Amino acid sequence: MDKKQIVFLFPIKDVYPIGGFKIAYQYADYFAGKGYEVHLLYSHVRYDFWQRNNSLLFKLKTFAGFFYRLARGQFKAGEWYAFKNKMNKHFVFRFNSAAFKKFNQSSLVFATAVETALPLADIKKIPLKNKFYLIQDYELWHENTDELIMKSYALGFNNIVIANWLKRKVEEAGGKATLVPNGLDFNYFNLTNPIEKRKSSEICMLYHKDERKRCEDSLAALKLVHEKVPELHVSMFGNPEKPADLPEWISYYRTPEHSLHLDIYNRSAIFLAASNKEGWALPPAESMQCGCALVCTDIGGFADYAIKDETALTSPVYDVQALAANILDLIEHDEKRQQIARKGNEFIQQFTLENSYKLIEGVIANR
Repeated sequence: MDKKQIVFLFPIKDVYPIGGFKIAYQYADYFAGKGYEVHLLYSHVRYDFWQRNNSLLFKLKTFAGFFYRLARGQFKAGEWYAFKNKMNKHFVFRFNSAAFKKFNQSSLVFATAVETALPLADIKKIPLKNKFYLIQDYELWHENTDELIMKSYALGFNNIVIANWLKRKVEEAGGKATLVPNGLDFNYFNLTNPIEKRKSSEICMLYHKDERKRCEDSLAALKLVHEKVPELHVSMFGNPEKPADLPEWISYYRTPEHSLHLDIYNRSAIFLAASNKEGWALPPAESMQCGCALVCTDIGGFADYAIKDETALTSPVYDVQALAANILDLIEHDEKRQQIARKGNEFIQQFTLENSYKLIEGVIANR
């Protein structure tokens, strides 16, 4: 009898925390705990990079380099995530039929990116009903084009989207999708410091080099606020090295450990996010778990939990003045800040890991 196998495909080997990988790892860990034999496959060569390089010499060098590093045990991935259950990690050259030799036809295979969905479509060994596609963003980066992304949505897989705006994208491509919002761990991030006891001028934000996060807009808005509120203090955290020339009223924490990360959220009154695109962003939701009032841009990646003037104050993308005005509004009107924070904290409670697990099990059962 075939073993119950679930396979997750990843386009790269992750060294630092990545939100999309975290969600996939949560599902992998859950299924392992349910008795599945879970395999994580990491590609050495990105699908798009391989497709556009036809040089035989390049391919031979890349192939030789892969096996050299594999033999020396140099490949690492997912080391930052604390799995509770056994994971079988595999580093493959690329996602072709050879990468799937050890898996049986009843294996459930999850693509997690455009670069993993397209090659999975060519794996005839795995029947279409056992192919799943966890869509966490509209991945218009690297060599991806709108045409390739839309093509990946219409492959006939069991599409799972994390946000309503992505569901609409899949439907535009002629595909179907089931909405499974991200699940949050309320044992990991939770409210430990009363909302009313926080200093309204204490703010936190994520720092990231991805241009889509628009950290420059957040910083520009904060500088405007600081001109009017000299006691403003910002706790900024992220994976990159500390940005140069930060003013003294901004403290930077690189890859904070859990206890410090929890403390940052709980001592902050406001969380700020100015992204122009997101899938279903985790840090703003995590901050709401911890009682922050959310000030953010009006985009699909925040929309499922950032309800204008109820659970968040929102403003148009790139509008630094409006962003600053919303921050000032909450600093100057503490009752409003507390009301937004409380409603946000109440609303975010529905996005539990348990609810997400039930929904994704339903997708598998009804495939």
